[in-house]
Amino acid sequence: MTELRGRDVLLEVLATEGVVDVFGNPGTTELPLMEALTGRPDIHYVLALQEASAVAMADGYAQVTGRPAFLNLHTSAGLGNAVGNLTNAQANATPLVVTAGQQDRRHIVADPLLAGDLVGLARPVAKWAHEVRTVGELGTILRRAFHDSASQPAGPVFVSIPMDILDEEAGEPAPAPSIIERGVVAGRLDELADLLAGADRERLAIVAGDEVPASGGMDALVALAEALGVRVHGSPLHSTTVFPPAHPSWAGPLPPAAAAIAAALAAYERVLLVGGRAFMVYPYTPGPALPAHVELLHISPDAAQLARTYPTRLGLVGDPRATLEALVRLVRQRVDPAASAAAVEQARSERAAAIERLEATATSRYGEVPMHPMAAAHALVRALPADTIVVDEAITTGTYVRGFHHPSRPGRYFFCRGGGLGWGMPAAVGASLGAGREPVLCVVGDGSAMYSPQALWTAARERLPVVFAVVNNRQYLILKPALRPRRGGPPADEGFVGMDIDDPPVDFVALARSMGVGGQLVEKAGEVRDAVRAALERAEPTLLELPIA
Repeated sequence: MTELRGRDVLLEVLATEGVVDVFGNPGTTELPLMEALTGRPDIHYVLALQEASAVAMADGYAQVTGRPAFLNLHTSAGLGNAVGNLTNAQANATPLVVTAGQQDRRHIVADPLLAGDLVGLARPVAKWAHEVRTVGELGTILRRAFHDSASQPAGPVFVSIPMDILDEEAGEPAPAPSIIERGVVAGRLDELADLLAGADRERLAIVAGDEVPASGGMDALVALAEALGVRVHGSPLHSTTVFPPAHPSWAGPLPPAAAAIAAALAAYERVLLVGGRAFMVYPYTPGPALPAHVELLHISPDAAQLARTYPTRLGLVGDPRATLEALVRLVRQRVDPAASAAAVEQARSERAAAIERLEATATSRYGEVPMHPMAAAHALVRALPADTIVVDEAITTGTYVRGFHHPSRPGRYFFCRGGGLGWGMPAAVGASLGAGREPVLCVVGDGSAMYSPQALWTAARERLPVVFAVVNNRQYLILKPALRPRRGGPPADEGFVGMDIDDPPVDFVALARSMGVGGQLVEKAGEVRDAVRAALERAEPTLLELPIA
């Protein structure tokens, strides 16, 4: 009989947890795993050229599939490279099982090269971190990692695996996988239904967080908004579509500043928050985000988010989808359906008019060279077939991308609410893989693109139909408006230290070609549509450089 070793236990867990793609960048401490993968054609190794890119690829993949992605890093140095994008995965609540090879325990006492405190390094960016101590616990720890990464609040977990453990005789196979039902309905829903139905609909609103689509609860949220006849805001910088953008009840995302959030919510007396961090702010502005006169009602799968910062009239712990589905039935028994329908119809005409005005404004700017960011975003999004996946790290241009992209179903738009640059390009690679190699549009700023251009090589290696649209203003534009108030007013544009990327300018088309990806410079908004469609027809990675003002 073939001897069962630690690496066999690892591969058994991967196979039975449904893992078909492993993301990573290997080193010496990962050689036992790489050797084992050689004989496993059912598990595909996705090679990234840098660990931060590997993390973001796994992040995009997990967000598209809705399942934990498996990521293997190279000991202390590789984990250190990965930490930046692990902070993004943590903020995005992305389920990741992150492993790294530790040095062989037989000489760890001698402090060998690349050994280190991997658990200590990972702990701030993971739900939990653990170093495997014996081959006997390997299977249990890996099962726990997959379970806990997907449990609310979802997020990365970290397992350090000494390389000699993968070579050890295991004796016993991994524990069998478990079947777990996570859809728990919150309690006290009759009380919540009374509070919602008893409010003046003009003074009532809903705020939706990323937990709504993560639970599959968007249809239930739409039904609740229509039953009440109220507006729905998105949480600031939400990382995916939380409500259908073309729906009449959609009021847009809340801005990420306390004063601006307070201004948006000032018209309401009662707000139902569905999800977690709806009032995340950046940068500092004085005053609380939630006005003192607004009563907060809150449904969250994570009890730690309830009343964390603001007083809450009623906070309920439960799965958003299951809870909303139960809540809708109770609310419908308490409201006047005709009045709610009339409110939705009034909002429908207002929303249609707002979309029409935005479209007209964008097309009126098509003649500007260099392109206005609004025109660039409009031309990119309107070139796409319906419901094409969009990965957005366009930073200042991203506002327009979100404004124009109106997917009809969830899971077609992704943004990084973590704020760390270098997520978008590799996330687009992972998103395409996770969606069965579907076409993806990645809109990315020039500054962000330079954090992870290695993703282009992986896209070429995997032959993925990703269009990387680099909106290039040759600067960190988001920083300049933030600096001006510190100087007491709007100064001239000279004198910005460390905020320009124009001397020398980056040739993104040449950069893409050096990594096996075709590239094209597109200087006019009217030429963007043809360039995008030609790239999609080729069904291979393409970079489009769009100079913007």
